[in-house]
Amino acid sequence: MTAIGIIPARLSSTRFPGKLLERINGKSLIAMVYENALKSTILDRVIIATEDEVIAEEARRIGAEHILTPNSFATGTDRIAWAYRRLELDYDIVYNIQGDEPLLSPKLIDDLFVGFSTSLCQVGTLVKRIASEEELNNPNVVKVVRNMDGEALYFSRCPIPYYRNKPQNYLELNQYWKHVGLYAYRSETLEHFSRLEQTDLEIAESLEQLRLLQNNSKYYCMETNEEILGIDTKEDFEKLKSLV
Repeated sequence: MTAIGIIPARLSSTRFPGKLLERINGKSLIAMVYENALKSTILDRVIIATEDEVIAEEARRIGAEHILTPNSFATGTDRIAWAYRRLELDYDIVYNIQGDEPLLSPKLIDDLFVGFSTSLCQVGTLVKRIASEEELNNPNVVKVVRNMDGEALYFSRCPIPYYRNKPQNYLELNQYWKHVGLYAYRSETLEHFSRLEQTDLEIAESLEQLRLLQNNSKYYCMETNEEILGIDTKEDFEKLKSLV
């Protein structure tokens, strides 16, 4: 099976505008993500898809393959679906690699490919156990509950499941999981996603993964212990500085 990685990137961000061009040791966030993705052994190509000329200029500066897209997309996955069609690509699996997760390792990209490509699911993604109440109650940390086969039942910004009679050590008794925003789509599923209307649950939670889930697609959820920091706020960026 063949695989390609596409990084949807834009400057506008409600919580941290321009974050993808913020630099650590002279290197931008988008450059860090791109360079990590290039180290994957299963990705044949890595492309940055952006609506912003300034990000395209950064892509040229670091020698990254890129494409300029319209600025009318509701989600990053809609953006990569457009880029995939426009470039007339032909791959079995298309990765949506988040431009604000610079600690995502190439090994995780490769490991997800191994498990997902042999599954019967339409999308592959990552989950990590939540270890603190701070994470559990943070709406920027997306939570997921899964069925007995490890497939996603629902994603939410709220703590799920809800403990009606919460014991003192409820975090230890129940395995809460956060979603890590790496997606591997079968190419036909990516096309299907782009043709679907946004659903009520997707709009309510502002979570694009609910579009396919509500339309009966299955998400393969691979567990990881690796720490992957999504840069949503300036506070996250300051934390990243202490980790690299």
